[in-house]
Amino acid sequence: MKAGWWVGLAFVIGIAGPIFGLIENHPVPRSTPKIALRRHRSEPSGPAFSLPPAHPKTPTVQPAVPMPTGQQPLTILCIGDSLGEDLQYGLADLMGSNPAVHIVEAAVGSTGLANVAYYNWPLALSQELARYHPQIVVVLLGGNDAVSFDQGPQYVPFGSPLWQTDYGERVAHMMEEARQAGAYVVWVGLPVMASFSVLSNTAMQALNTVYQDQARLHPGVVYVSSWTLFQNADGQFTEYLPDTAGQSVMVRDPDGVHIAPPAGNELIASLVIQQINQHFGLSLCVSGQDPWQNFHLARCPTVP
Repeated sequence: MKAGWWVGLAFVIGIAGPIFGLIENHPVPRSTPKIALRRHRSEPSGPAFSLPPAHPKTPTVQPAVPMPTGQQPLTILCIGDSLGEDLQYGLADLMGSNPAVHIVEAAVGSTGLANVAYYNWPLALSQELARYHPQIVVVLLGGNDAVSFDQGPQYVPFGSPLWQTDYGERVAHMMEEARQAGAYVVWVGLPVMASFSVLSNTAMQALNTVYQDQARLHPGVVYVSSWTLFQNADGQFTEYLPDTAGQSVMVRDPDGVHIAPPAGNELIASLVIQQINQHFGLSLCVSGQDPWQNFHLARCPTVP
């Protein structure tokens, strides 16, 4: 792996029964995001929602994560761009009241791996790992990375073989950094975008291919596809999905890029919690009802 693409920039699991959080909003300076106006915390959703039953492939089970407790909670570090912010809000909504889970919200809008002069994710990740010592790092980014960039004196055109190699090395570095710190990685792929949005689905699929390929090469890294999560019965992007009463509920923002609170945030968070449970032998529960019933997430017991 090439060294130096990020150095020197100062910008700064078999457990029985449901496990039932602490939320930490990481104070990171933010500027106006590139792909949308951002961003507010979601409120807990009301009615439960229903989707067709999910049929995920049988996961490769990773070594079990130690049982979390109120005294030794499971720390989940969430990083990424503004889509990562949407995901971390959903995770906090569903697990924020669980004393055995500590959600660290460290995603930063407008960031990515293509422009480390704007925000140095390798450096920031190393600092977050040293500060929080998470057992799991959840990553969702890429919305700002469908661009060409310079690697030293070399111009790297987006989508070229050189880009695939260089961007792949940047992704690999993030995975290796987390693994060397003792954390497992859940890398969430980009969801489908609206045809009218500023982001190309062809470009999003190219980015997802890099994430998936690198995850296969790194033990302890799980790739989670979210591509079909926001599609309708015809396989097309949809801004709305039906709730259990048959009413359309907004799950994507009008920009066709971001994920709409609260339902959309909790939808993608439910997928991630399900995959964490399956891959790491956990039984993480959620507050209230499972908002998306096809994920079969247990409800946390009510604590007096």
